[in-house]
Amino acid sequence: MRRRSSSFWMPCLGDPMFKTARMQKFRAIFLQQARDDAVAGLHEAGVVQLKETSELEVARRAIGEEIYEISSLLAKFRESQEFLGPPLGKPVKTEELPYEQILKKAKKFLDRFEPKLSALKAKKEELGQRRQELLAQMEVLRSFIEIEFPLSYLRSTDEIYVVVGRIAEERVQEFSDAAKEALERKVFVAVLGKGKQRILIAACRTGEQSKLSPVLYRHEVELLEIPPIPKAPRKALRTLEGQLKELDGKEAKLEGKRKRFAKARALEVSTLLELLEIQRERLECSGLFGYTDATMVIEGWVPVKRAAELEPLISAATNGHHVLRTYAPQKAEVEAVPVELENPKVVEDFEYVTNMYGLPKYDEIDPTPFMTLTFAIFFAIALSDAGYGIALGLFMASGFWFAKMFPQKLRRMMVLCAIFTVIVGFLIGGWFGFGGGYWVNPIQRPIPLLKLVVFIGIIHLIIAFGLAGVLKDLFRRDLKSLIFARVSRVLILIGFFGLSFCILGIGLYEFGINYVFPKTELFTVFNPFAPAAVIVVAFRILFYLGLGMGMIGAVLMGKGARERIGGPINVVYSITGLIADVTSYTRLLALGIATGVIAFSINFIIGFAWEGMMPTELTPLSAIYAGLLLVGFAFIFIAAHCFNIFINSLGGFIHTMRLHFAEFFGKFYEAGGEKFAPFKAKRKFTKVKGGEWSGK
Repeated sequence: MRRRSSSFWMPCLGDPMFKTARMQKFRAIFLQQARDDAVAGLHEAGVVQLKETSELEVARRAIGEEIYEISSLLAKFRESQEFLGPPLGKPVKTEELPYEQILKKAKKFLDRFEPKLSALKAKKEELGQRRQELLAQMEVLRSFIEIEFPLSYLRSTDEIYVVVGRIAEERVQEFSDAAKEALERKVFVAVLGKGKQRILIAACRTGEQSKLSPVLYRHEVELLEIPPIPKAPRKALRTLEGQLKELDGKEAKLEGKRKRFAKARALEVSTLLELLEIQRERLECSGLFGYTDATMVIEGWVPVKRAAELEPLISAATNGHHVLRTYAPQKAEVEAVPVELENPKVVEDFEYVTNMYGLPKYDEIDPTPFMTLTFAIFFAIALSDAGYGIALGLFMASGFWFAKMFPQKLRRMMVLCAIFTVIVGFLIGGWFGFGGGYWVNPIQRPIPLLKLVVFIGIIHLIIAFGLAGVLKDLFRRDLKSLIFARVSRVLILIGFFGLSFCILGIGLYEFGINYVFPKTELFTVFNPFAPAAVIVVAFRILFYLGLGMGMIGAVLMGKGARERIGGPINVVYSITGLIADVTSYTRLLALGIATGVIAFSINFIIGFAWEGMMPTELTPLSAIYAGLLLVGFAFIFIAAHCFNIFINSLGGFIHTMRLHFAEFFGKFYEAGGEKFAPFKAKRKFTKVKGGEWSGK
C-alpha cells in the first residue's frame, strides 16, 4: 500500500473562518475483484463524492443492460409499496450481499408475491370501476329528478321524436312560442323543476324533427341523453344508492384484506426496494470508474476532516492491496471542487439565505458569517416594534402547525431576528404601536434614524470591500485586485462620504457624540488646493488617493487599449454607483416608519370606534353590550396587528435580502459553487448488521 499527498496552490491558512470545508481529491487503484466491497464500504460510510476518472488510458464499463434489469424490478417494487402503504416496525438487520444475490432474492420474492398482489389489485380496480359507473349513473339521474314517471316513456319512436334538455328559466316562454310557431303548433312542450335551470321536454312528429332542432340550438337548450332505466328517476336513484352501499361493504372487506396483506409483506417489500435502490446507485457510480485488464481506478473528493476514514475503508475492502493517493486541489481544478459550508450553529441557520443566492466557489469566502449579524439588524430596523418582535419570536419558536410549514433553519434564523427586533424596537419603535422609542421616535423625528441607516450602509459597504473582498483576494493571492480594487474602493468610499458630510454639516449629537462635520462649500470641499479644516484635508487625501490607485489599477489590469482607456473613466463613474448603493439603505427607514404608522393607525381607529360605541350609562344590558364590544374589538386588534406583523415581516425579509444580494454580495461574491453530495446509502428500512460496514 502506498499513500502520498501533495500541496495546494493557495497559501496555507490552516482552517480559517469564512472558508468552506477544505476538500482533498483522492485516487484509489485496486484489483477489480475488490470492486463491490470497496464501493459498498464507501457507500455505507458516506464520506466521499465520486467523480469521473480523469485517466484517458483506462476504459469505461458499459452498464446499460444491468441498469435496465434493476430498473424494471424497482418499478414493480415501487408500485407494490404504493399499493401496500408504508410499513410498520423497526428497520430490518441485513448483511451486505453481492448484486447478483440481491437480484435473485428480489425475483424469487416477486414470484411468490405478485400473484396475490395482482389479485388484490384487480379486485380493487374492479370495485373502483363499478363505483365510478354507479356514481356516473346517479349523476345523470339527478338531472331528471323532477320527472315522476319512468324515463322509458321519453324515448323516441318511429312516429314521435322526443327531446329532453336543460333551459334557462328566462328563455322558457320564448322557446315555447318559437317552437309552436316553427311547427305550426304541432309540438308538445313541458317544463319541470324550479330555479334558474329547468328540465325541458319537447315532442313532435318524427318528420318534423328538422324544424325543432334549430329552435333548440337558438335557445341554447342543453340536450340530455336519456339513460336506459325503466324506473322513475327517484326510484332508480334509491336502487343505485343501495348498490353503492353494498359496494362500500365489499370495499371495506377488501381493504381489510389489503391491510392484513400489508402487515405481513409491506416491510419485506420496502426492505427489498431499498436494497435494490442502493444497488442501483452503486451500479450507476461504477460507470464513473476507470478499468484496465485487472485493476480499476476510483476518483473523488473527500472533506479533509474525514479524509483519515478513507484509508481504513479501502484497506478493509482490498485486504491492503491498493494504492491510495490524496492531495489538495490544484488551481485548475477549483471550479470542479464541491463545496460544503462549515459554520457554527447560529451562523449555520443563515446558510438558508446564502443557498438562495448560490453556494460560494471553493476558492472564495463564505459570506454567511458576515451576513448573520447584519441580516438580523436590518430586519429588526425594518420591523422596528418590540411587541412585534416578541410575537414573531414566539410564533417561530412554537410548535404551531403553521410555523412548521417553514424550514427549520428559517424558523431558527427568524427567532434571532425577532430578538434583535425587540432590542431595536425598544430603541426606535414601540410596543404594538403604543409608546415610542427610548432613543428616538422616527415617526416624529426621522432624521436621526436616517443618519443611522446611511452610516450603516457605508459601514456595510466598507465590510464588503475592505474585509470580505480583501479576504477573498488574500485567499486567491490576487494582490493587484486587493490593492487597486479593494483598498482603493474603501478609500474612495470613506473619503467621498466624509467630504459629503462636510458639505451638509452633519452633526452626531443624536449618537451621544458632541461633534459636527465642518460645513464647507461644494466646490471648496473637493478642491485639493483650497484651505480647509484638518478633517476635510484628511478626507480629501483618502478620496484622491483611492481614486488614483483605482485609475492606476484599471490601466495595469486592463486587457487591451480599450480597457486601459475606459477603465479609469469607469473608476470615476463608479462613484455614482456608491451613492446609489448607500441611498438604497434608506429603505430600512421607510419600512420602519411604515410599520409604526400602520400599528399606530390600527390602535387609533380601534380606540376611536371604542369611544364612539361604548354606552354612556352602565346597565345590565349595556354591560353585556360592552362585553361583546370588548371581545369584538379584541379580535380586530389581534387580527389587524397579526396582519401588520405578517406583511411587514415579509417586506422586511425581502428588502433585507435585497440589500445583501444586490448591495453587499455584488461587491465581492461570485457564487456558482457545486454542493458536496456524498456517495451515501439512504437506509430507512434496513440496517447493516454490526452498525456499519466493515469489509470482508
